[in-house]
Amino acid sequence: MTPSDSGSIEQRSRQLYEEGARGLDARWDDDIGMIRQERGGRVLHPARESLAYAGVLLERGGADNVTRADRIIRTIASMQERRPRDAHYGNVRWYIEDETITDLNGVEFVLDALNDLIRAHASQLSGETRDVILDVIRLGLDEIDALDVHPSYTNIALSDVANSVLGGEIAGEQEYVDRGARRLDEWFEFTNRSGAPHEYNSPTYLAVDIMRMARLASATRDPRIALKARIAEERLWLQAATHYHPALAQLAGPHSRSYRDGWTGAGGYLKLILWKLLGDGNLRRATPYYPKGREEGLLGIAGTEFHCPAYVLDLLREKHFPYETRETTDAAAGADITTYMHGHYALGTASSSYGVGEPLEFSQQPNSLLLYFRREGEPGYGALCTRFVINDKDVAANETDPGGADVWDEGRFAGAQHRNRAIAAYGLMPRIRPVSSYKLSVRVPGAAASDVWIGDRRVERYPAAVEPGEPVVIAAGDAYIAVIPLEPSDMGAGAPIEMKVSEHELVLDIYNYRGPPKTFWEHASQGGAFFKGNVRNAIALEVGSRTDFADVDAFRRHIAGARIADSVDEDYAREIVYSSDGGSVSLRYSLWDMRVIERNCDGVPYAPPMGRAGAVDGSGPQWLHSRDALIELGGARLMAGRAPKWLFTDGDRSRYVFVNPSDEVVPLWLETPRTIIECDAFGFGRVELDEREGIVRVESDEEIASIRLRAPDELRLLVNATDVTSMIAPPDADGVRTFGTPDVAD
Repeated sequence: MTPSDSGSIEQRSRQLYEEGARGLDARWDDDIGMIRQERGGRVLHPARESLAYAGVLLERGGADNVTRADRIIRTIASMQERRPRDAHYGNVRWYIEDETITDLNGVEFVLDALNDLIRAHASQLSGETRDVILDVIRLGLDEIDALDVHPSYTNIALSDVANSVLGGEIAGEQEYVDRGARRLDEWFEFTNRSGAPHEYNSPTYLAVDIMRMARLASATRDPRIALKARIAEERLWLQAATHYHPALAQLAGPHSRSYRDGWTGAGGYLKLILWKLLGDGNLRRATPYYPKGREEGLLGIAGTEFHCPAYVLDLLREKHFPYETRETTDAAAGADITTYMHGHYALGTASSSYGVGEPLEFSQQPNSLLLYFRREGEPGYGALCTRFVINDKDVAANETDPGGADVWDEGRFAGAQHRNRAIAAYGLMPRIRPVSSYKLSVRVPGAAASDVWIGDRRVERYPAAVEPGEPVVIAAGDAYIAVIPLEPSDMGAGAPIEMKVSEHELVLDIYNYRGPPKTFWEHASQGGAFFKGNVRNAIALEVGSRTDFADVDAFRRHIAGARIADSVDEDYAREIVYSSDGGSVSLRYSLWDMRVIERNCDGVPYAPPMGRAGAVDGSGPQWLHSRDALIELGGARLMAGRAPKWLFTDGDRSRYVFVNPSDEVVPLWLETPRTIIECDAFGFGRVELDEREGIVRVESDEEIASIRLRAPDELRLLVNATDVTSMIAPPDADGVRTFGTPDVAD
């Protein structure tokens, strides 16, 4: 593996900037006046990259560069839809070659760039060009207001927030600033119903979310909005940190939305941000599993000041294994995710298909079950991902095109996981077009040269046939993986199960149908006269480490002793139970609507928390997101009403963090083995206690009631970054020192 890079954050930022600028220099098309891009055999000219280059030119300065930047800005302005009767009046075409608005998010990305440009370079631009930018921003904000995207579409909802506030401030339109503040409150309210950001754990869009909140927090003139943006950024950082495996340098699954570069572990947007902060060269290593390292946002990341708290940076750098993270992503839809990390692997599973809106529109981009494992040799890891695929699509013909080098997930998912065991079940989506195949495809890049057993026989030649219930065991680097295909519904005649191999990848395909193109009337709407429940296609999976078994034969004997039960009752509820020595997991779901009915872990019904992460044995840092009135975690006790809240504890470093991410005012009691912090009325904000440094940091967007401190040593108190230690009253008879008076809350 690549050793950690040396240098400071500032040096890495400069490196990112220079790389990004050189790349754009090479793609400048002077005939068009924009950046060129080759995509699917076509030459296109995108607005986003062209505006990024305008920033580079303005940063360099000089009359010629400013003139070229002005040309870019005016060209982009000409791409804004200006016909008042158009349905998307004010939006912006993604490419100049587009004949009309094809991507409704174009306006968000263009305004992201224009807001940055005019703030950073207003003095270099002519008054006429500034007026052009402000005109585009105002009209774009009207379109953003009209689109009013659902808060479940996290990255675009947060873009709406940032553009409304920053665009409103620069254009002098307070109504847009107010709208952005309201939308941010709505996002917090929506997210607080579940716990995790709805568009959860995406190697691409989690980075976009962090960037937008970081830039809003740094740029807005409103301190209340800035605090809320920083706490939104902190929550997003927590999701990244609690799912990140530092030894593998991977964002463990599951992912709500991920392109092929993301799930194969190639470089990407989030990895660039992490590299800037951590300097680990593994985050930028090349991988043969994806031919293009589609790193994005070099310039934006280089110029962004992130506000990642110290305790989150510690989580990113190291973990106590085994480590588990569980989060609820959509309480109303019963959706949650589980990630289990061992020193040698990371396994993650969603409970159901990812979608946005109400009712849900399901995405084809999730990694609902995803495994990373360590292996020797470059790139140092392998992966396993599941997909439901129609018509035997593959990536071989599209790998030169990052936009097309994906095998989308075209089925409905239901899953369960308990630590290193998981069940993944798929059904069909409604479809009225003819198909030639339906299959569950288990893809394992990095395992092409691995030893593989099907039942008792070692695989010598591919393709290899597999029978339902036969375990497929893969000795994959430092991990042993068992995939057991369950009996699939046969929609034709003898749909096969087979193992295949390519240059870098093992593939297990479990077919429901393979034959002549055919339309299945019973699944045209999955509610019509012919519908009798969804098809069945599922696997049970277990992963082990080489440190847990003497050799692969020992793991094979362990898997041979596993027990599987698979049944469907009269209500079309399917129940799958997988049990092996050391643990069990079960999944019961409806074949009518693919709804999860019940899951059990070691025989105990599973109820997902809003959010919980930490070492399985309770050691080291622990984090909990909850509405419970009393929380006891890592030696600390927290009482803060029924408001949504999170608590982080790290007894080894004597660091504790409480956050109230809502406007609900609550009484606060935070007790550690050495310290008690009380406040009669605490609203949106955070309290961070560092006992080693002897500092309490309190931030809130409201007036704070009296704060009472009890500790063996004197503590410094910072309130909204102001040191108020000198204003703390002397200790009373009980040793309590008070800042402020009870009247403050009134």
